[in-house]
Amino acid sequence: MLDTIMGFVADYGVVVVFLSILVESSGLPVPGESMLVAAGVLASQGRLEYWHVFAAATLGGIAGDNVGYLLGRRYGRRFVYRYGMKAGLPKARISELERGFLERGPPIVLFARFIFILRQLCGFLAGTAHMPWWRFSFYNVLGAALWAGAYSGGAYLLGSAVERYLAASHWVFAGVAAIFVMALSTTIWKFVREARAAPMGDDDLPPPPPSAA
Repeated sequence: MLDTIMGFVADYGVVVVFLSILVESSGLPVPGESMLVAAGVLASQGRLEYWHVFAAATLGGIAGDNVGYLLGRRYGRRFVYRYGMKAGLPKARISELERGFLERGPPIVLFARFIFILRQLCGFLAGTAHMPWWRFSFYNVLGAALWAGAYSGGAYLLGSAVERYLAASHWVFAGVAAIFVMALSTTIWKFVREARAAPMGDDDLPPPPPSAA
């Protein structure tokens, strides 16, 4: 598995790093983090330029989270309120969660990339809660740079040690990836199905929290 990813990154360079992280950050099941680690190892071998890897990962993360933010801003509240109420959450409780996200949102956006699943959904959640775009963007840029630097830099410095570890653990990573793909695919299917249903009108939704204005 690792050999396949490294070969793919070696063949297509930092472009595939940028695209995979962009798609992953938008919320789709793509192994962007694995691509980044592989690129960092390749950079330690002199096959890629490290700063190109870092820039591609940072820009891909920023762009992908903005896609998720725009989707959440446009469709998220209708989806969350409709689906949440079907799951037994009253409107008042969902509104409280929105306010809570706005109050604690900056550190969540900053460190979301280091947390599995939240990395894929953070932009969508921020858009759904109507976090101001300028505030989201500030912490999103910082978080993308920190995450890209940590993972690519760690892989670059450790080099072959990372490669040996990942190669020995490929079945574990394959199992985790399979579970993630199944879970996220189910979520996306439900979202599309709900979005195609009769839309909830904006008049049926409570207004966004005042701090989101």
